[in-house]
Amino acid sequence: MLSTSDWPWGAWAFSLQPWKEKLGDEIRRARNKRGLTQEKLQEALQIAGLELSLTTLKAYESGKWAPSFGDLRTIAHVLEADYFEIDNDIRVDFSKNGKLRLEALPQQLNLDLDDQGNLNIRRSPSNRGAVIKKIRA
Repeated sequence: MLSTSDWPWGAWAFSLQPWKEKLGDEIRRARNKRGLTQEKLQEALQIAGLELSLTTLKAYESGKWAPSFGDLRTIAHVLEADYFEIDNDIRVDFSKNGKLRLEALPQQLNLDLDDQGNLNIRRSPSNRGAVIKKIRA
């Protein structure tokens, strides 16, 4: 009988790494939250344009393999997952539509005239749209 030490890539190729197990748990958790079986998730992923075998999906959830970032984004989109935690220090965040949440915060540009007629310009974060108001003429 062959042992893993006889394989050219060694035993490490099949060892589970903690971050892969954590990611697999996160994918499984999100799938269960949506009430999907692995087969139904596979079908939904195919509709979204990601062709994964059931074996691959099971390997992702078991932590044997990790999906590429693009595949992970599609999985997040289909499962409506906002994020997947990889370990205690790493979390991959997605918005509900599967796009990265890395975007600039909206900012408001404030233009004020002081008593001497000088223009003061201030930029500040804002979650509102543009506000234009006349302070004085």
